[in-house]
Amino acid sequence: MDKLAILLLVVAAVCTLITVITEFTKEVGILKKIPTSFQVLITSLIICEICLFVALSYFDIRLLWYYPVAVFFGAFIIAFICTRGWDYLIEIFKRFYRGGDMERKERDGK
Repeated sequence: MDKLAILLLVVAAVCTLITVITEFTKEVGILKKIPTSFQVLITSLIICEICLFVALSYFDIRLLWYYPVAVFFGAFIIAFICTRGWDYLIEIFKRFYRGGDMERKERDGK
């Protein structure tokens, strides 16, 4: 359970960093012309890959081929959280677990 808490803390910190970088750079030069969601995705990919190599170096872990691939797909989830928010992600997860439909029906009064 401690590892899950640390993972959530790291994800929250990376999301905050990506959001701050996007807010400061979205009105600069060529970045004005691209959609903000696309800029968040590109920033997420770059920041997450950099964080991977920093963590591997810090913890003295050998690089395996699937680490960058896993981080690549994880960066999409990070970008999703940055653009839509935690609440939207939690709603998606609730759709796929068994009690989600019952809770939604009770909440909506149906």
